Amino acid sequence: MASVVADASGWVSVPRAIQAGSVLVTLFVLPVVWVGVHAVWALRGRAELFLAAGKHPRRRPTDRQMVDHLRDEHPLTPLWWMVSVLGGLGTLCLGVALPYALADGAVVAGALLGTGLAVSLAALLLAVSGIRRAARQGAEDRRRRAELWSLPSAVERRLTNSLLGAGDGGHLGV
Repeated sequence: MASVVADASGWVSVPRAIQAGSVLVTLFVLPVVWVGVHAVWALRGRAELFLAAGKHPRRRPTDRQMVDHLRDEHPLTPLWWMVSVLGGLGTLCLGVALPYALADGAVVAGALLGTGLAVSLAALLLAVSGIRRAARQGAEDRRRRAELWSLPSAVERRLTNSLLGAGDGGHLGV
């Protein structure tokens, strides 16, 4: 935003490629990195809790540890949903733009759009399989948690809240 304002006011000339790149990084890369870092943190904590439970079966984790690391959805579920949404949007946008680029005879643009379309479709397929795999792992976590610890009802209610706020692990804006 600062580069657009600086360019518009004439203070500094910022190339459009840098502006477009910063917008793409802000909109797509940073959210995926943030969700990925959160998922790695949750996966590490989840593994530590189950490892501690194997060594000390009578010692139940604190409620805060349970709420932070063991939810009814797998920690990678939000990342897979984000990849699926971005892949779906990319497929939609590139699928609409591809015929227009080819109709104008822009071979290079058509090749780039076609490659992007193939990558978006592959990301979408990968995300759908990841969502299914994460759902299976979340069910396995529920089973293991039920075997190891009995949860108080207030903690059970907090654990049923998904990371993104929707019951199926999807984003509220989807």
